[in-house]
Amino acid sequence: MTVPDDLAAALAADPRAKAAFDALTYSNQRAHVLAVEGAKAAATRARRVEKVIATVLPGS
Repeated sequence: MTVPDDLAAALAADPRAKAAFDALTYSNQRAHVLAVEGAKAAATRARRVEKVIATVLPGS
């Protein structure tokens, strides 16, 4: 599975989020990737990237 560039950049910017994302099962990672890739508008895509980061961080 290829993580979209914008999601990869957001994960790289937050090591805790990257570690949490990497710890997810393949299916859960794929669900997040598909949510981001499914966005047609740039604003929607940006919101979904932010939501992925917020969701995978511990305590969220």
